[in-house]
Amino acid sequence: MSANIRSVLEYVPYFQGRLFVVHISRSLLEADELVDALLDVDALHEIGVRLVLVAEGDSADSLAHRADICEMHAAAAGIALTDPAAVSRVREIIDRRQVAIIASGSQGRFDGGSVQLAVELNAAKYICLQTDEVPSRAGQPIFAILESEVERSLAECSHAEELRAAACVCRRGIPRVHLLNGRRRGVLLDEIFSEEGVGTMVHADSYREIRPVQEDDIPELLSMIARCVADEKLLQRTYESIRAELHSYYVYTLDDTIVGCVALYPYPEESCAELGCLFIKKSYEGHGYGRAMCHFVEEKARNRGFRRIFAVSQSAVDYFRNRLHYAQLSRSVLPPARLQALESSGRQSEVFGRDL
Repeated sequence: MSANIRSVLEYVPYFQGRLFVVHISRSLLEADELVDALLDVDALHEIGVRLVLVAEGDSADSLAHRADICEMHAAAAGIALTDPAAVSRVREIIDRRQVAIIASGSQGRFDGGSVQLAVELNAAKYICLQTDEVPSRAGQPIFAILESEVERSLAECSHAEELRAAACVCRRGIPRVHLLNGRRRGVLLDEIFSEEGVGTMVHADSYREIRPVQEDDIPELLSMIARCVADEKLLQRTYESIRAELHSYYVYTLDDTIVGCVALYPYPEESCAELGCLFIKKSYEGHGYGRAMCHFVEEKARNRGFRRIFAVSQSAVDYFRNRLHYAQLSRSVLPPARLQALESSGRQSEVFGRDL
């Protein structure tokens, strides 16, 4: 499995007990690469994901045979989705903690029976394993796109009809639809257990969110920044100190997994605010999440009527100067209370800021 083990461990609790419907295209059913995909499915089942495999066409015999060879805990429904008893039969199999295998009885990746099955089972994901490349825009793969953005983006994208069909599935209540090249080894795990993925995800809501910190988040936040605190790149914080200023902290989440944090400390008498506690987990660096959090708190400060935002740092000098293009300022511009705290700390931090 090529997905980073730390990323996997973060996602496991989120996916346990969720149900995924995996539609396998006819062209992949006879391909050698199907075995790799089934091993991925088995790994998902082992961590508690509930799964239904839908074989495109009238027969699931070949798929069931491959599952047996892989020693999967799976059972064939023995009927096609066009049978009125199909949904109850599939539910019976997954309730006894087996992977259900059933034929779609139709052609195409988004046939009515497969989509209706996913809706009735309240699936968290509808995954299409195909043998062609995933949608792209201007020659670049589309890793994620909001359902509401699909229609106005179609002129720029390949696989327009697939994207439109995926968006329709989202509108029927399935939060995530994934289009994956099933010939790619490890594609299922790499797609599901990484923040960007390797296929195309059409999603009904934003899986990236910046939200206020809740008290239940504090242990995770403290654990996340502990290394930087130990290296004196961030100031020491305690559970109590964060709880006392809970309204000042925000976290960046991907599918409800916390990957970064930032704080906005107000100084209303001086009409300014401090951007602090900026941190992104190492495995999530380089995707623009830090910049997104900085812009988020800048907008918060602007909306509260502050005229300036500043940051105090001795380890992120290059980031504030060259990435965010903050001006380097004299310590004398700091609010008196903040200046006193900085001088008492003995840290050789520099001050950066910008007018709002």
